[in-house]
Amino acid sequence: MKIYVEEAVFSLFPFLTLFCLKACFDPALPLGEEKEERLKKELECAEKRAHLREEKMEGLPLADPAAPWREGFKKFTSEKGSESCLESLLREARLGRLRPAGNLERLADAVSLDFSVPLGCEDASKIRGSLGLCLSRGRDPFRAPEGKQTLTREGEVCYLDKLGAVRRCINWEDSQRTSPSPSGRRFLFLSESLDKDCTMRTGEAMRDLGRRLRFYFGAETEEFSLSSLRPSKRV
Repeated sequence: MKIYVEEAVFSLFPFLTLFCLKACFDPALPLGEEKEERLKKELECAEKRAHLREEKMEGLPLADPAAPWREGFKKFTSEKGSESCLESLLREARLGRLRPAGNLERLADAVSLDFSVPLGCEDASKIRGSLGLCLSRGRDPFRAPEGKQTLTREGEVCYLDKLGAVRRCINWEDSQRTSPSPSGRRFLFLSESLDKDCTMRTGEAMRDLGRRLRFYFGAETEEFSLSSLRPSKRV
């Protein structure tokens, strides 16, 4: 499978870096009581830190961690109401409404909150042909998380494969068609840094994600990144 970033995307985001992590493991295997409790604790601590950051933001001029992606969404045609998955995750954490579906989602949420970066996961076996971060020509089919069939807008920055959109509005929503399932064994994690300031943090998040996947699931992992200097890779 080839993964690439279309040249037109770099015209919008010249400093974009796409961080990818390929992982092979069985998400349905039991972790054991000790690891199960440890993983739950990691997410609880990440939620508490999100609360603390919010409290400090009210009294101190701290940077909003979701701001780079919020500004990025203004540079292309987007679906009304769309926002970075990081922004929605931070909001749910602050409200105490995170309800992860399983250990894999729990782990991904903890990493995303700890580093304040967006993080998506796809079932690599469900991706057809190449996967590209592209400017949609419009009307690419997309199966929303609730199962409804929708179409992308012209100029929308999306992940596309041969069958349509895999992720809409950079990282707003993942297609139900390629979302992870308990029977999956090959996964592709994606995180985008849209500017220079977030590049180091996003890279650290992906390295930490790989470490946690190996510790909890015994995963075999491979990490790589794409930028304007190397916009594609076969995996």
